[in-house]
Amino acid sequence: MQVTEAVAAALADLGADTVFGVVGSGNFHVTNALRARGARFIAARHECGAASMADGWARISGRPGVLSLHQGPGLTNALTALTEAAKSRTPLLVLAADVSAVAVRSSFRIDVAAIAAAIGAVSARLHSPGAAARGISTSAAASPPRWPRS
Repeated sequence: MQVTEAVAAALADLGADTVFGVVGSGNFHVTNALRARGARFIAARHECGAASMADGWARISGRPGVLSLHQGPGLTNALTALTEAAKSRTPLLVLAADVSAVAVRSSFRIDVAAIAAAIGAVSARLHSPGAAARGISTSAAASPPRWPRS
């Protein structure tokens, strides 16, 4: 099982059935894995719009929002809405790829942990299927209200 499949399986097990985002090469596989598990994907034209939709959906539905973004600029484009969600304590799970630490000249390489900390959020790197399942479970347990179990 790949990490993307483990993420999709863990989210499906929690009842996550709606995902917002903008698809790029960095989140293509996880987005497809979520769709294969029955999640509805709602595409936006801009990452900030997608993050705002996930934030609003979470507030209205009472369930954690799920957001799928491309790495680097895809994540930074969403920062205004992510900051609002974090400051409002909206339960929101953001899925964004990362690039190798040695790719220091890549425009896709950013310090995700520092950005998350700066806006009051928490980041986790999911390097293996087991880590992905644990990371999703930990995130879900820490973010009330809970997903209803399917």
